[in-house]
Amino acid sequence: MAYPTLTHPAEATEDPTLAIDCAHPFDDISLLICHELRTPLTSIQGALKLLGYQQSGSLSDDGQRLLTIAINNADRLTRLANALETHPVQLLTLLSNAEIDSLQLENELHQAVAQQEIYLAYQPIVATDTHQIIGLEALARWRHSSRGDISPEVFVPLAEKTGLIYSLGLFLLEQACQQLNRWQSEFPSPSPLTMSVNLSAVQLLQPQLAAQIDQILQRHSIAPSSLKIEVTESALIENKTLALNTLADLRRLGIQLYIDDFGTGYSSLGRLQDLPFDTLKIDRSFIRNKNWAMSEAILIMAEKLNLDVIVEGVETLEDMTSLQKLGCIKMQGYYFSPPRDSTTITTMLAQQALGNVPNLVQELLSAVSMA
Repeated sequence: MAYPTLTHPAEATEDPTLAIDCAHPFDDISLLICHELRTPLTSIQGALKLLGYQQSGSLSDDGQRLLTIAINNADRLTRLANALETHPVQLLTLLSNAEIDSLQLENELHQAVAQQEIYLAYQPIVATDTHQIIGLEALARWRHSSRGDISPEVFVPLAEKTGLIYSLGLFLLEQACQQLNRWQSEFPSPSPLTMSVNLSAVQLLQPQLAAQIDQILQRHSIAPSSLKIEVTESALIENKTLALNTLADLRRLGIQLYIDDFGTGYSSLGRLQDLPFDTLKIDRSFIRNKNWAMSEAILIMAEKLNLDVIVEGVETLEDMTSLQKLGCIKMQGYYFSPPRDSTTITTMLAQQALGNVPNLVQELLSAVSMA
């Protein structure tokens, strides 16, 4: 039997369509869906057949990847298969161009993770009393070969939806710790450089996450106190008990926990004493809107709760000086540096180590551009 394939319409129409081509039979399971994807689903019946392998455990790694895509799109597969029984060689108005593009991007993300195309950029965290870079936040980036830079706001939710976030998260954590080991070795300090890594809500639901992170730290000779885990407020909403258990396990290892984007989600200052966090990161929206009164209130309450504070989104000299007047020391933002690749950060740290750099860390960028 010839399994029908789907092709993207040659030209966009007011009602996006899928063209059905019955010319190409597929028997190999690795070709059933989304492999070398130019279309959203390579074979409808084949993809449905693949779902039957769900419990067999007999699939290759690539087959498991394709199975995940099939499961995530089972409703679309069923609708298309039913339509093909009635209209096997007609144009179908079942998937929009946006849906097709989303499915294509999903497959491309699988390939990007498998080929380690997702990389890290690093943004400095600065102590403005000493004018030193004291830590870095590792930020995931995806530079697509044809689409260009894809925002983490796009690909991280997609990784969560497909389950890729588990392998991707551990890979990025491994890269961050490996890089931190290099920097700590090259630029030793009485207060070692730290690395902040973001965890998503989905990652917090992994029972073995703390043990896996502990293994990574040991593998790269990183003290737990040098790793900072950042979690958004919203990550604690779904399955809060399991998420808090994971955070407690991480804290027992000696890892400090940051609550990211504080002030934009669900937590109140009063609830913070019941949560296992060490540091608040005040959301950039407070700084962008010059909401100094609210920023000061957060700083005062955090001090009473014995919580450290880092302010994000510091863009100007005015931002920095206003926050310093409120008693805030640790800051992060484009005023000091945007996220940079590891080579640029190494140059900045080398200039800092010379001890002859002017006060503002922003001057380090001039040193980088002149190097």
